[in-house]
Amino acid sequence: MSSKPKVICLGLGRTGTSSLMDALEMLGFGPCYHMKVVLQNQDPNEIKTWTDLGQGNVTSDIVAVGLEPICRLGSATLDDIRTLLKDYNSIVDYPPAIYYEELYKAYPDAKFILTTREPAKWEASMKATILQAVKTFQRTPDPDSFWSRFCDWYDIEMLGRYHQGKLHTDTQGEIIAHNQRVMQTVPADKLLIYEVSQGWEPLVNFLGVYGLYFFDCMEWSHLILKTPSEKPDIPFPHVNDTAEFQKRVASLVGKELP
Repeated sequence: MSSKPKVICLGLGRTGTSSLMDALEMLGFGPCYHMKVVLQNQDPNEIKTWTDLGQGNVTSDIVAVGLEPICRLGSATLDDIRTLLKDYNSIVDYPPAIYYEELYKAYPDAKFILTTREPAKWEASMKATILQAVKTFQRTPDPDSFWSRFCDWYDIEMLGRYHQGKLHTDTQGEIIAHNQRVMQTVPADKLLIYEVSQGWEPLVNFLGVYGLYFFDCMEWSHLILKTPSEKPDIPFPHVNDTAEFQKRVASLVGKELP
């Protein structure tokens, strides 16, 4: 297993990251790190590492026109992140997406993907899923429990430091600003700007891989595509739509979203 991720997606949640996760694993880049992994692990030290990475003084000199500096480096180090991600060949979604500069510094040889979607559609999806789901997550009396530390990360890092309190009030502006920052940080020849609706072709061409792993008859099989332009016959994954997201969160917290 690779000691470091080969593919890093810096797109925000609700830009098709779950579908991309499945696609990357089908292409041989698994296991993939995603917020779903964080919630499955429920490791308080894991989410604390992400919180600690972001707290500290502003260090980035990469500032888009009209945007405030965002990137910070706190008590966690890049080596802490390398240790956390050492067993994953790809990473996507929150939390990693908001640490784009640190991840580029930690893994300069990786290939980077920026998943995106039309801002109005992203706003609608966020308000029906993530921004609703977090209302159901509650701190426990133990400040070091997973859920207490997860709420710390969400309030301090995601809503506060990174989105600067604008995720509810200027949702569309936040995905635009995020995409600009990523494009300023990662060189264009290392970055694929991608919508999952584009399917397989731009993804396999960018990654330079034409093998597809698929589950058949209770075992993983391998389909070799002969040319870069040849498309897999297997449909591109489409998972974790709004209804599926809401159902999974309800199962996780034991109640339906408001």
